[in-house]
Order: sequence, then C-alpha cells, then structure tokens
Amino acid sequence: MTSPYTTGTGDADEGTRAPDWHARTYEVFNPDSTVGVACDREGEMVGLHITDHAREQGDTWLAAEVLRIAKLAHMKSRVGVRGEMERSGVQPYTIDSFGLPTEAAYRAAENAEFGTSS
Repeated sequence: MTSPYTTGTGDADEGTRAPDWHARTYEVFNPDSTVGVACDREGEMVGLHITDHAREQGDTWLAAEVLRIAKLAHMKSRVGVRGEMERSGVQPYTIDSFGLPTEAAYRAAENAEFGTSS
C-alpha cells in the first residue's frame, strides 16, 4: 500500500522517502462532479475541471460555481499547510498565529456550501 505522503514515483524506497510538500495539490469537486478546482500548497489554482453539462448551465451559474469551488480548494490547501506544519513539530500557538484553518473548519465550510458532510 502506498502512503499518501509519498511522491508516487514507484521507487523501491518510496515508503521511506520524505513527502514532497511543494508538489502537493488539493482538489475539490462539486457534489455532481461537474466542476472541480485544484490548488497548489500556496493556494493558487493549478487546475480546473468543467464538464459539458456544467458549460450548458450558462455563464452566470458556471462563474459562481467555479468561484464557490475555488474558495473551498484554496481553504483545503491552507489546511494542508497546517498539517504540514503540525507534522514538522511547529508549536500550535505558532500555527494558529498564521490563521490557517483546521480540518474541522474546512469540513464545516464544505458542509455549508454543499449541504452534506463528506
């Protein structure tokens, strides 16, 4: 089984290699998977997924949906940075001083947007 913290190269020492935090991406899709956004660890959009069905919904709907999903993807990337800092042994009060969201805060935001808990 491959660890989620490996680089995924398939090398024999893959499970013992340090994670490549700078190459991580964080993806969020809407519940019907018609719109998805990927952000890097800095919170910048690095990918966009739009299905034909989503394009048929009109520009106003699509723009609002992309922004809604991008906001969550950005937040998810910040949660990833928080986890990275925690695993590196940074003190909790230092992490909190950066204003990084917690996993629970992300889940609450996702639930508020989608009306489900995933």
